[in-house]
Amino acid sequence: MTALRPMSTTLVLVRHGQDVDNSRSIINGRRDTPLTDLGRRQALALADDLGSTNIHCVYTSPLKRANQTASIISRRLGIEDPRIEPDLTEREYGILTGRSICDIPALAQQIFVSHGFRHVIQANGVEDYPHLWTRAGSVLRKIQERHGGRTVLVVAHNEILSMIRAHCLQRPWEEALLFPPIANCELVSLDIQP
Repeated sequence: MTALRPMSTTLVLVRHGQDVDNSRSIINGRRDTPLTDLGRRQALALADDLGSTNIHCVYTSPLKRANQTASIISRRLGIEDPRIEPDLTEREYGILTGRSICDIPALAQQIFVSHGFRHVIQANGVEDYPHLWTRAGSVLRKIQERHGGRTVLVVAHNEILSMIRAHCLQRPWEEALLFPPIANCELVSLDIQP
């Protein structure tokens, strides 16, 4: 008699739709800005694309742009309301919050550019990547414990989603900076072995 192997969990990682700050090239961080009309249309289109996916549940950041995206998708797919997960909140951007992305070189003490995205390594008040990495691991463990063998949609923000992706691939936080940035309402699907 062979033992049954636990099934893998499928994570569908989705960055929120375009919000007001995105449309203006503003670093929003934890600013709680809503989706634009384009952002709502992006969420609806993504929900239609996900129609044939057997999603068990949806987790979302508490920030408006992610929560609105998750709610639009959940309603369209006819599944329960999204579960708000505080650890999915966007990275704290400190002094850069509300500033133009053009201000990054002037205000950050250290940056790393990959795929055209400026990763802020050090700036006043910015959450460091090891802490963000730890938050991502916490979310991943919760999902695996609660929904093993299921498909779970996670709607959040580029940097926390990149860290979750690195955790799934068993890579350090430094390698998460090498992934291409996730566009608004783009999805990344990953299978996680138990």
